[in-house]
Amino acid sequence: MTDNVVRALKILGRDYSIKAGAGEEAVLEQAIALLQARLDENHQRFPLAGSHELLVLSALNLCVPLLEQRQQLEALEARLTATAERIARQLQN
Repeated sequence: MTDNVVRALKILGRDYSIKAGAGEEAVLEQAIALLQARLDENHQRFPLAGSHELLVLSALNLCVPLLEQRQQLEALEARLTATAERIARQLQN
């Protein structure tokens, strides 16, 4: 049986309880810290924005680097596949 860790946190004045599997607590803590940092940054940039707007802006700010990393990973995978195919062809000759 997997032990679940329950982490209580407060985001924009609202309390949340989040469960994480054993061994996932460190990643959860990092995610919470990253989200809080983005929320704080956006709150400073957009002091009149409401909670929902701050959450949307923060989510978008977190998604953009993920999409960029995905594109980089796909490009690297394509290069690796091409290199592996080139090596396989050379070995066949």
